[in-house]
Amino acid sequence: MRPSELMKFLRQFLVLVQRNLRLIWNDKLLLASLVLQSPFMVFVIKLVVDPNCFTSNLVNVGSRTALFILSAMAAFMGTLNSYREICKERDIILREASVGVNLFAVVLSKAFVLLLIEIAQAAILTFGFVSVVHIPQNHLLFDTNLEIFITVLLMLFASSATGLLVSAIFKSGETAILVVLVIMIGQVVFSGIMFTLTGVASSIATVIVCRWGMGALGASTDLNSRLAWLKAGFDGPMYDATIANLLHCWQMMALISVVCILAAWLVLQISFDRKKA
Repeated sequence: MRPSELMKFLRQFLVLVQRNLRLIWNDKLLLASLVLQSPFMVFVIKLVVDPNCFTSNLVNVGSRTALFILSAMAAFMGTLNSYREICKERDIILREASVGVNLFAVVLSKAFVLLLIEIAQAAILTFGFVSVVHIPQNHLLFDTNLEIFITVLLMLFASSATGLLVSAIFKSGETAILVVLVIMIGQVVFSGIMFTLTGVASSIATVIVCRWGMGALGASTDLNSRLAWLKAGFDGPMYDATIANLLHCWQMMALISVVCILAAWLVLQISFDRKKA
């Protein structure tokens, strides 16, 4: 890309970011839902999670369940943040592309605005979770609370990138929501919580945000040491409390984000090329 083309791309990107922020600000219902999601999720955590699940000697798997609730909430929130972002403006986006607006700048601007929103959501969700649950401080790579924040943010962003791809593929939010429901079920089934993942299930799990989120959270909190004494097979390599495992889980969520954003752009580009032809 030549310097002039790069400058044009950056100008379009900044204009689109400002427009997306303005649209969210003017849509009070959408703004309220984005603001209130995290506090509501924290309230749910307070209702259902045992604050001492990581330190109690009771024979239960409360610690793993608590982490799964946090993972599922982040995955669901991220997807719901974005699944209508492109399809609700598809005609406008394609019309603007016909007069020179870069479609990659469009997708990237939406992803960037979602990231800004999700930084705030992740901060609230993480602060609420560690305020309710007494989390052991293992300091694997950073402060454990910071590691949890990074994991929650990556789950939110990877899930919203998945939602952007769904939004690019389908022409209406009503159709997209059906696919979102399937994705949410997949987040639960292939997270590694319900059963051991082998064969095809293990392959599917490589694209499941919740699986990598659980792996990262399990590593940060040394979940295996909390579960091994149960002698019930709940501990496993996906929760290994090693820096390598933590970084691998983060890298996989980042990779899912990048692939979905690029795929959303390609889908839009193909739609535009077909319409132009």
